[in-house]
Amino acid sequence: MDGKEKISIQHPEVWELLVSIGEGRVDYVLYTPTVAGSLVIGDVARADGTLPSLEDAIYDTGELLDEYKRVRVIVDSSHYVLLPIETQDDDCLELVRAAFPADDGDAAVCALPANGTKIAFLMPRGMQAFLGRTFNYPAIYHRLFPLCEHFKSLDDDGGISRMFLNLRAASMDVIIYRKGCLQCVNTYPFTNIDDATYFALNAWRTHGLDQLTDELQLTGDGGQRASMTPELRKYVKYVMPAVYPAAAMRLGRNAMQAPLELILLALCE
Repeated sequence: MDGKEKISIQHPEVWELLVSIGEGRVDYVLYTPTVAGSLVIGDVARADGTLPSLEDAIYDTGELLDEYKRVRVIVDSSHYVLLPIETQDDDCLELVRAAFPADDGDAAVCALPANGTKIAFLMPRGMQAFLGRTFNYPAIYHRLFPLCEHFKSLDDDGGISRMFLNLRAASMDVIIYRKGCLQCVNTYPFTNIDDATYFALNAWRTHGLDQLTDELQLTGDGGQRASMTPELRKYVKYVMPAVYPAAAMRLGRNAMQAPLELILLALCE
């Protein structure tokens, strides 16, 4: 969105705050489950991807510092691994550090119960402690958590496989279910729609999806979807928009203007 909404929360103790931390900015939404249509959307730019930049962005945004009923945080990290849900958290943290030995950042883990897996991921060193003292130790999730949980709810098996693409300005999340089981979770940066189409079709072939019977569903940036859909339909028979959750509109009529990950997190209770 362009700028932030100017807001005044009268009773923050009944409101929830969701924060999404990316390299260039911090997005957030505020809502109270007791009032339909209460959703407030905001964002604040970060000078860079460093921890001091994050601290400045949050401390300069007064509405982020109230005492809310609950705070949940999403972190965008390219250093992550997926593991069986039975894996102990300590083992998850050890494995993600082993997978990215040059990254000395903080390690965290979140469970994806609908998918029977966990995501262990790394974030900049000191971020976990900063979030803990600023937001009273909020739950911290990887950015792909709400996407995977939502797309799982759209995958009704039915004997077919599905690829879900979440398109952003310069990257694309690819999530694949084969016969109801999570098969692939990956994010591809791209500079043009031809590259994005190539990455999607390569993932489709690599994971053995059938171009005549399986489905490819898209969500995210509307312009990217409009450009990419005709190209994908040259190779895959069933290409369609993913279903936007109707429950999101009860949060507020502006829900579709908010980052998809934050809206889906709000629906993950």
